[in-house]
Amino acid sequence: MKTVFTILTAFVFCLFCSFAVTGLQATEVVPPAYTSTTGTATFTGPLANTPRTYQLLIQSSQIISLLGKNLTAISWRLPANATAGWPLSDVSFSNYDIYLSESVEPINRSLTFINNVVGPQRLVRSGVLNVTALTYTFGGSPNAFGPEISFDSSYLYSGGNLLIEIRQAGFSGTTRTVDAIGTSISGYGTQFSACWGSGYAATSGSQGNFSVVKITSDSVLVSIGESNEIPSEFTLSQNYPNPFNPVTRINFTIPAAEFVTLNVYDVMGREVAVLVNESLKPGSYESEWNAVNSTSNIYFYKLTAGNFTETRSMILIK
Repeated sequence: MKTVFTILTAFVFCLFCSFAVTGLQATEVVPPAYTSTTGTATFTGPLANTPRTYQLLIQSSQIISLLGKNLTAISWRLPANATAGWPLSDVSFSNYDIYLSESVEPINRSLTFINNVVGPQRLVRSGVLNVTALTYTFGGSPNAFGPEISFDSSYLYSGGNLLIEIRQAGFSGTTRTVDAIGTSISGYGTQFSACWGSGYAATSGSQGNFSVVKITSDSVLVSIGESNEIPSEFTLSQNYPNPFNPVTRINFTIPAAEFVTLNVYDVMGREVAVLVNESLKPGSYESEWNAVNSTSNIYFYKLTAGNFTETRSMILIK
């Protein structure tokens, strides 16, 4: 058995030396039960042609996989009953602002919007939103998500309930409904909830269906070296803890400014996570992998910085 594992490890390592994989960000569909299942209703708020304010209240149990990650974008999808793509021609929202904050429990949702906010709201996106013709597709069950609405600045999700507030000023064109969960469906009011109002900055309104939303995130990278302590060499440390369930940390050092990637692969050489994909200054760093959506197995993590490459193995046990 040991010999087989050694051969497999050597095979996968050689595979990494010659196999280039395109980096992917992590995503989470909320509610997660509707990742591969269509919603039960529709809603016009996110893609309405008239100004709307729309709040999504998300219970922490629905976004466990996002803990400790930087939220970077959201996206919507058309309902299963769509018979055409949207929009038929390019449209432009004159303003599409997104605020993130902590939230009250969905069961305690108020129709006075400020009462749903816990702590400060953070504006993560503002300004014009352009949507290219037919980028929201149809014919799926469920349909694919449309283009990501990227944030101007990321939002670190450190736990608790999450509030997504959309303030959009409308556009010239035809309103499009999105896939949503009806108010009478199990989970609405306890795991998630929503409310909306007419107007770009409405302060109160009505109960609304919960639009199925995809949240994109990046892993958090923490610099752990002092600015005057420049490492003398590239290093990639063994992850800790190891074995782990489901979170582990990986430390590495770089002695010079480089574009750095840190990726996780399964035993077949398939990429399962991108932990780092950016230019970094010299220093010591720590990255975290939350493997809540992965199965028990041996995984490999590979650091590439300039001409330096190193791969190590780790064990996930659930």
